[in-house]
Amino acid sequence: MSITGHPLALRIGAWIAGGDAPQHGEVLLERKRIYILPTRAGLLFGAAMLVLLAGSINYGLQLGFVLTFLAASMAVVGMYHTHRNLARLTVRALQPEPVFAGDALSFAFVLSNPTAEDRYALNLSFLLPRRRRAGSRFRYEAPAPGVWTDVPAASQLTIRLPLPTRRRGRRACPRVRIRTVYPFGLWQAWAYVQPAVQAVVYPRPEEDAPPLPALTGGGERPQGLSASGDDFAGVRPYQDGDPQRMIAWRLAARSDELAVKLFEADGGGELMIDFFATPATMDVELRLSRLARWIVDAEAAQWRYGLRLPQMTIPPGRGAEHRARCLTALALYPD
Repeated sequence: MSITGHPLALRIGAWIAGGDAPQHGEVLLERKRIYILPTRAGLLFGAAMLVLLAGSINYGLQLGFVLTFLAASMAVVGMYHTHRNLARLTVRALQPEPVFAGDALSFAFVLSNPTAEDRYALNLSFLLPRRRRAGSRFRYEAPAPGVWTDVPAASQLTIRLPLPTRRRGRRACPRVRIRTVYPFGLWQAWAYVQPAVQAVVYPRPEEDAPPLPALTGGGERPQGLSASGDDFAGVRPYQDGDPQRMIAWRLAARSDELAVKLFEADGGGELMIDFFATPATMDVELRLSRLARWIVDAEAAQWRYGLRLPQMTIPPGRGAEHRARCLTALALYPD
């Protein structure tokens, strides 16, 4: 396991940085936040220097002394440059977009380099908890592979780190490790950042859900465009959560982009998506998944719809903001 993910290293880092509470806004990588230790290659290099020094002393080799101290001095200079490669960078986390459970969240970080020096070979990765080992007091954290990047002088760069999701709800951004071994790979410098951002994970829409429930206010279908009908009205770009039966597969075979078929719908009324319209024998998560499917289908058909849950009611509406409000209510439904 990497020393940068060891719980003792994390505790020492949190103590030096003044705590491990989430950090808002830009985080400056001050010198006290940056830690440095030799890599495995650096330890082997140090052992080789000791052997070379002992041989030079034993046999009185003048060139051996020159080579030993020259190589050692280069390693010391490399330690300075490795630490300097992270110093004075700033990190700012952006608010991530919601996703459905099972999809990957995309956390974006803005790296700013206000200095006149380029920064090379920076690695950003999440520290994801592992299970507690038997007989161990600590919970080990495993660094994910992360993303490597360079940041030019006096510029900023946006880096995105994916994070898989499995359940609905709020997902706080994990601890982020910024690491570098530039320039020689003999030293590793790293810093920890705990961004104060959270993402919302919607319930996964049910794949084979039954048709939308009955409408209120008269009519069999509201006016607008529907996912089914007799009169073809055109296509629109595919959106996350759209059922596969709505995809125009013939059009997709001729292009690289997916599109969804739309049909004309007549009539009037509003759709109320009700939690109690789902079978009471179903698991709560399955009921929320079905409601998520109905919300996605109703929005794709451009209908006016509302949402009724045991503890709240969202009046009918339409549009991206209304869809996000309804799906967020499902995501945050009490377990």
